[in-house]
Amino acid sequence: MKIFELIFSNWEVVCILCGIVINLVALVYNFWRFCRSDKAQNATAWLEILNAARKLEEEAEGISGYNAAQKLEYVLTQLREFSEERGFAFDEKAVTEQVNADIAFTKAVNAVANQDETLS
Repeated sequence: MKIFELIFSNWEVVCILCGIVINLVALVYNFWRFCRSDKAQNATAWLEILNAARKLEEEAEGISGYNAAQKLEYVLTQLREFSEERGFAFDEKAVTEQVNADIAFTKAVNAVANQDETLS
């Protein structure tokens, strides 16, 4: 009977604790579902592709005699092979947009750096 008295005298605390337990169970379940879903695997694959793309962009910049379009095609070709070797889905449009965004960012940074050098 003391347990029931304790519960009824502190019912707010008991309700809060029950809510916390229910939310923790739901959080663990959703995290488990996410880890087993394709979203987590796709996110990991996308990050690996982006890391490879950045390395290939640097490599392509070192190739003399290629214009910008040829360098982009070189990077995309290498990334296709990289994706096939690892069994990743290759979204050429998304990868091209990301590579172009990287190139634009690099050009903007280089332009600012060149301005700073001329002002010095």
